[in-house]
Amino acid sequence: MLLGALGACSSLHALTRQQDAHLAQVPPGVYRLDPRHCSVTFDVDHLGFSRFVMRFDHVGARLDWPATGAGSARLQAWVASASIDTNDALLDRELRGPAMLDARHHARITLRADGLHDLRGDRGLVHGELRLGRTVEPIVLHVRFHGYGIDPINGLPTLGFSARASFSRARLGLLAWPGVVGDSVHLRIEAEFVGSPRPAGGTTSP
Repeated sequence: MLLGALGACSSLHALTRQQDAHLAQVPPGVYRLDPRHCSVTFDVDHLGFSRFVMRFDHVGARLDWPATGAGSARLQAWVASASIDTNDALLDRELRGPAMLDARHHARITLRADGLHDLRGDRGLVHGELRLGRTVEPIVLHVRFHGYGIDPINGLPTLGFSARASFSRARLGLLAWPGVVGDSVHLRIEAEFVGSPRPAGGTTSP
């Protein structure tokens, strides 16, 4: 049974890889984040002992992909501030409070970005802006494109990306716990975006 299951997984993986495509082959359209296949995690220095990792559990995004391609794509993304998850309920409450994210007044942290530039194969840079309340901070995302294809499980056009970035929490107004928590935040995003089903007998048109 185990060998059979491994064989099935290998077959599915091979099918998925056969559907991968270059950025230039992504059809224009609107793609939305698949909430079941994404993660937004970040880490900060904790007293020099470790990089403490946290995540946001509620995330959304829309990716507009025009006919002119990756350089003109537009991303609008958000995380729910109250969905901060450190695996410590007390710390979560403190992070949601007025000294840090102030989730009561700032329900979302948003990211807006335009275009994938400086392409080198499947990698490039995306310039955008992080917004928390009235504070806006420029950010540069180092992005890797994993491929485009039709998901063999749900039949939907799908794109996959990874992204990395760093930014200053102080510049976003997150000033609590100096000397305990470092200023540099390392952000990591893994995301799949899905488009509309393909028309029967036609080409993909998300």
